[in-house]
Amino acid sequence: MKYEKHNARQYEQILRAARQLFVEKGIERVSFSAVADSCGIARATLYKYFPDKESLLWAIHRQALRTFGNALLARAEARPLTALERFSVYFEELARRFELDPDFLLFFDLFEKTYQAETARRGSAVYERMFRPGDFGSGDTARFLCENFNDGSLRAGLDAQLTAVSATYTAVYVLIGLGKDRAPLSLKYGMEAPAMARFLFDAFLRGISADGAPPR
Repeated sequence: MKYEKHNARQYEQILRAARQLFVEKGIERVSFSAVADSCGIARATLYKYFPDKESLLWAIHRQALRTFGNALLARAEARPLTALERFSVYFEELARRFELDPDFLLFFDLFEKTYQAETARRGSAVYERMFRPGDFGSGDTARFLCENFNDGSLRAGLDAQLTAVSATYTAVYVLIGLGKDRAPLSLKYGMEAPAMARFLFDAFLRGISADGAPPR
């Protein structure tokens, strides 16, 4: 049991250190040796957890989606949510990570092209190897947002899939853009990026709400 806990802690340490390096230097510029050095472990030890850089990248992304997905599901399990509240919860959880863990979205930006290319085709070997049944993964955010879509809390005539996918990616890309220019925007306009993000999310919620107001 003690050995398993040590392995789990070291695994998490590797993911944290590697993600930070990838965000700071870019995926192509980070070697396995650099990741091992940042963790204070031998390269051979790193290979015990990850056979190559590709599997390490996928593990980081899988963990990010899992923790985010678990947060969404926990909010939905705490009390019944209207369709509008589901969109609000999604925006709130993203905004929270934007404020407390900026690397969450910056790594997403680095890995997004690879992730989308693999998940766009059926039977992706690497996706099926890295994501286990029950993991929060490709398409699950849109499915979360589509649930109870026609409960009356949203404006009539909206297409569920179009609205959910638009919300999913618009929010992510807005935060990625704001995250990259956080300091210049604050200096130029005297506005903090999180406040700008919440303003945009509020506008989106008002636009899809049945009564033109965000959840109370």
